[in-house]
Amino acid sequence: MLLGAILIIGLVILDQVFKILSIYLANGSEGLIKILIPDVLEFHYINNPGASFGMGEGMQLLFFVVTIIALLIFGYLFYEIDFKKKKVFSLAIILFIAGTFGNAIDRMFRPMGVVDMFNMPILNYLLSFLNIPDFIFNMADVYMNFAVILFIIDLLFLERKRVDVKNETNE
Repeated sequence: MLLGAILIIGLVILDQVFKILSIYLANGSEGLIKILIPDVLEFHYINNPGASFGMGEGMQLLFFVVTIIALLIFGYLFYEIDFKKKKVFSLAIILFIAGTFGNAIDRMFRPMGVVDMFNMPILNYLLSFLNIPDFIFNMADVYMNFAVILFIIDLLFLERKRVDVKNETNE
């Protein structure tokens, strides 16, 4: 569990460093800072007062309540992490907590909203065929997306194996 706590702290710090760096490089004005890989990855600075894709602007109380509930659930699941028996599950929970904390810090201490800084024009182009608007994201968002993927993999494939192994040893 100590390793999990250290990872969470490190990931939250990394998220905040990127956010502070984007604010510093943009000198307070939103927009493109640097094209890192043409048509693939850009470094921006924007404030997102809402949730994903800017939805829910002005619903800070709702975000606060959802964040508290999410952290309580993830905190409960944190006590089940076990890197020897449940590597994927453990990493997913750590990423869920780090991502939730990263954006919660912004909502608490940055009145303009959550700082986002990464843009992937190629991904935006592909998603435009599904009528999904362009989006700019941060490290906490990356953590959350990977957490969802890892959690689904664990739930669909690995948990079943663990239950089967446990049932075989009990017989």
